[in-house]
Order: sequence, then C-alpha cells, then structure tokens
Amino acid sequence: MEAKKDHWVEKLFSPHFSAQDFLEQAHKPEASASEKLARERAKRVEEIYNTAVKKFQEEKKLKAKRFNSSLIVSDCEPKLTEESKTHLITKRERNNACCGDANISFSTEECSKDIEDCCVWNKRELVILRQEMTRKHCEGFSQRMQLSAMKLELADIKVRCKKAEEDMENMERKLAKSRRETKCKVVLLEQTQKDILKKNLELRVLKEELEEKSLNVNNLNRDLLNARKEIQELSQRNQDLQQELKTLKQDHELTSMTATEKAKLQFELEIKKLHREIDTCEKELNAEKLQHARDLKALELLRKHFASLPLSKLPNNFHIKFLDS
Repeated sequence: MEAKKDHWVEKLFSPHFSAQDFLEQAHKPEASASEKLARERAKRVEEIYNTAVKKFQEEKKLKAKRFNSSLIVSDCEPKLTEESKTHLITKRERNNACCGDANISFSTEECSKDIEDCCVWNKRELVILRQEMTRKHCEGFSQRMQLSAMKLELADIKVRCKKAEEDMENMERKLAKSRRETKCKVVLLEQTQKDILKKNLELRVLKEELEEKSLNVNNLNRDLLNARKEIQELSQRNQDLQQELKTLKQDHELTSMTATEKAKLQFELEIKKLHREIDTCEKELNAEKLQHARDLKALELLRKHFASLPLSKLPNNFHIKFLDS
C-alpha cells in the first residue's frame, strides 16, 4: 500500500518541532518575524541610548576641563580689575550651572596645592572666595528654581482661573436655568394648590355622597335581610305547594287513567256497535244492488220489447215510470 499522505493543514502550516522534541527539549522553535523585529528594535534603542550616554559623558568631561582651566587662569593672575573679576564670576557661574557643585569641589581639591604657591591670594582667601561663589551660585540656582516654580504655579493659577471662570459661567447658566425652572415650578405649585383645593372640595362632596351611600347600603342590607326571610318563607311555601301539586298530579293521573279506561271501553263498545251497523248497511246495500240490477235487466227487456213493436199499436195514453235508483 502507498504511504499515507500528509494532511493539507500539515502541508500549509509545517510544524517546527514534534511532540518528542517538545518533551525532550532538544529542539528550539524558530523565532517568528514579529519577535525578530522586536529584538532588532530593542538593539537599535540600546545602541542609541549608549551613544547618547557616551556623548553626554564626553561633553561633561570637556566642560569640566574648561572650567578647571578657567579657574586656574583666574587664580594665577596677580592683578585683576573689578570688571575682569565680575566677568570671571559670571563665567564661573555659567560653568557651575552646567557642571554643578560636585565639579567645583573636585577641581578645588586637585588644584589647591598647585595654585597656592603661584597665586597672590592665600588659601583661606581662596576658600572664602569659592564659598561666596558657591553661595551666589546656589542662591541664583534657587532663585531660578523658584522662578520656574512660580511660573509653573502662575500657569496653574491661570488654568485654574480659566477653569473657575468657565465653572462660573456654567454656574450662571445653571442658575439662570434654575431660576426659570423655579418660576415654572412656582406657577406649577400655585396650580397644584388650586387643584388641591378643588380636589378637597370634591373629596368633601364624595365623603357626603359616601355617607349617603352607606346609609342606603344599611337600608338595603335591612331590606335584604327581610327579603331573605320572605324568600325562606316563600321557599317553604313553594315546597308545600309542590308537595300538594305532586299529590294532585297523582290524583289527576289516577282519575285520568280511570277515565281513559272507561272511555276506551265505551269507545270499543261504540266501535263494535258501528261495526254491526256497517255490516247491516252493507247487507242492505248488497240487496239493493241486486234489486237494482234486476230492475235494469227488466227495463232493458221492456225497451227491447217496445222497440220491436210498431208505432200504430202503441196506446195513446202510455206512460212509462222509471224507478228511482
């Protein structure tokens, strides 16, 4: 026999591994296209993040070097004018804003020993100067932070004011609507009060009618009791009358039966008498029929006889009398 063909589902969706491979965990299924795309996207994001971190670190190092060099130059100059000092202070503040307090402390610790011998100011004065610069920088930074916080708070207050204005407008609209509704409700309340007064009058009339109806009902109940008593009496009387009627019917049936029996006997006697009379009449009729037949024969003979005679021999005063049948 030919080998069994694969099912069309297995041909269309070929399995990555068998059940035995799944149990033994010897086969790793191939990743789908969506998984590959997700992995590649994660790798690209990781590379972008790493390059950004490296770039930021390099920029931070360059800024630190620039700050250290400017600080060394400012400390080594023997005589500086007031304008150059203020310029350096502002420049140092900008550098401090970029690099932070950690870079200042780090740079001062490294350069304090090298600068102490070649600088006009001594170590204590440099420490005081740096402390003042740090304090000014902190104050400026705190003021900038306060300014930004104030700006955010002002924007928030503006938003809340705008929202409060909108809420106020909505409340005014709702108040106007509620006033209109209140007017309508006042009118409705007045109308309902009028309706209530009218209904109270109707209720009084209905109560009076109810009292009258209750009196009528009581009277009707009394009449009903009397009628029930009368009905009971009439029913008892009806039963008595029915009993009397039953006895009368029985008596009537007996009398009618006797009368019918008598009538039947009399009728039978009359019928017998009529039968006898009919028999006698039939006998007489038969006798008359025989006599009539005889008379007809005799008449026929006479006709024939006279028909055969000549006319001259007939008497003048000859009359024929026919018998009535």
